[in-house]
Amino acid sequence: MTDPSPGPKGLYVHLPFCASRCAYCTFVVSTERRLVGAYVEAIHRELELLDLPEGTPLETVYLGGGTPSLIGGGELAGLLRAILERHPGVPGIEVTTEANPEDLTPELLGLWTAAGINRISIGVQSFVDGELTAIGRRHDAARARAACHLLARVPSVTWNLDLILGIPGQTPESLEVSLAGALEAAPHHISVYILEMDKPHRLQELYRRHPDEFPGDDTVAGLYLRVHEVLGKAGYEHYEISNFALPGAEARHNLRYWDRRPVHALGVGAHGNDGNRRWANLESLAGYLEAIRGGERPLAWETTLSPREMLAEGLMLGLRLAAGVDRGSADAGGASFPEFGRMLEGFLQRDLAVEDAGRIFLTPEGWLLSNELFATLV
Repeated sequence: MTDPSPGPKGLYVHLPFCASRCAYCTFVVSTERRLVGAYVEAIHRELELLDLPEGTPLETVYLGGGTPSLIGGGELAGLLRAILERHPGVPGIEVTTEANPEDLTPELLGLWTAAGINRISIGVQSFVDGELTAIGRRHDAARARAACHLLARVPSVTWNLDLILGIPGQTPESLEVSLAGALEAAPHHISVYILEMDKPHRLQELYRRHPDEFPGDDTVAGLYLRVHEVLGKAGYEHYEISNFALPGAEARHNLRYWDRRPVHALGVGAHGNDGNRRWANLESLAGYLEAIRGGERPLAWETTLSPREMLAEGLMLGLRLAAGVDRGSADAGGASFPEFGRMLEGFLQRDLAVEDAGRIFLTPEGWLLSNELFATLV
C-alpha cells in the first residue's frame, strides 16, 4: 500500500511494560518484564515491516507506554538509533519518552540525552500522598519532587508533568497542594486529565460501590476551571482541552494527532494514521510477538475513513484545540450532522463557545461539556 501523505512523519513506539498496573489504567500494558528483551527485538523487526519507505524523514518520535523508563537505557538508546538510521530525523526533531518518577536517575537521564531524547513526560499525577496511594502509584510526593528537580537541571530537555483530577478523596484544598507542587517544579508543559469513570479500570468498580469516595461532577468541574485559572496566571497557555504549555513548548507529537498529520506506529496495541487511513496493532502481547516471529505486520484492523467520517473527526479534534475550527467547517458539520449544528449554536448562545475572526472555539466551560457535543458527530 502506498503512503498517501508527503512530508515528514511522526512515529509512536509502544513499550508496554510496567512494574504494576495503576488503578486507573486502561492502556495496553504488561507486567511480564521477563519479555522485555524479546519485545525490544520484535520492535526492531517490526521497524522493517512498517508501511513506510526507508529514508522517510521523521519530525517526531514518541516512546510511550507502559513505562519506557523500565527499559534499560542502553536498549532504549539502541532502539532509537535503529529508528533514526532507517528514518532520519529532520533538523529539530522532537524525541519524547514517558517516565515514572521512581525510575529517574542522573545516569538514566544522561543515557537518554546522549541518545537524542529531548523531551520527557513524567507521570506525577498528584503531589498528595493519599491520592497517589488511592490510584496505585508507586511513588510518593517526595519522590515526585525529587524527579522534577532532576529534570529541571537538564537544560537540553523540555519536560512535561501530568496531573489527574477526580481522584478518590481529592478536594479543592488538595488540588491547591498539587498545583503549588507543579508550579514550584516549573515544567515547560503540564497535562491535566479528568479521571474517566466510564472506562474499565479498577477504580471504576470502587466508584460503583462507593461513589461518595470520589469528588462529584460539579466539584471536578470546579477543579478543572481552577487549574485553567491558576496555570493561566502562571504563564501557561491552555492550548488543548487537557494541555497547558509555556510559549513554544507545546507537545509537537501530540499536535500531529490533533492536526491529523501522519503518525506511524510500532508495538503492541499501537495506532497509526496517514491521510484517511487508520490502523492499529494487535493488543495481545503473545499475538503481537507471534506475528512478528512469522514475519507479518501485527495488524488488528485497518480502515479508510469516508469523507463524512473525516469531517466528523476533524471537527472533534479541532474543537479540542484552543484554535478551534473555521466557520465553514462548522457549517459543513451542521449540514451533515444536524444535531451537532444545533448544539454548537446553543454552545455559542450560552458562551460555551466563542466565534471570532471566522473561527469557533470552545471555552473551558464548553470543554467540560464537549463529550455531549462530540457524541452528535455520528
